Amino acid sequence: MTTALDVAGLLLVAAGAGAAAFPVMEWAALAVSGAVVLAGSWLASRQTGRKGRGV
Repeated sequence: MTTALDVAGLLLVAAGAGAAAFPVMEWAALAVSGAVVLAGSWLASRQTGRKGRGV
């Protein structure tokens, strides 16, 4: 359950960042949302110690 809430929170933060950048960058603001999701995923994998593990 915690993971689902973390994912939902990260997506909301990404959506907010994209919405804030939209007036300036228009549709390129999707890159901002993608960067937020990638950064969140990277931080989460560092905290759990899953360095370099494959699928």
